[in-house]
Amino acid sequence: MGGTVIETESEKLIKKGMQQGMQQGIQQGIYQGKAQIIIEMGQEEGMDDATILKRLQDKVGLSVEQATAYLEKYGKQLV
Repeated sequence: MGGTVIETESEKLIKKGMQQGMQQGIQQGIYQGKAQIIIEMGQEEGMDDATILKRLQDKVGLSVEQATAYLEKYGKQLV
């Protein structure tokens, strides 16, 4: 009674979607970690926000909008 297991097309698509989702999640986590380090180190070194934003774009490959969002999230608000 040991028949062949047949994977349906929908099961294949679900598996592919899950793999793509995990890969995207990992990549996003890497970007987040790099961005956080660049922001923290930049601020510790006394860089202004414009320099940090440029570095995020150059080193991590983020858009201006993405870089700004990370700076708002991880940057120290110096008052």
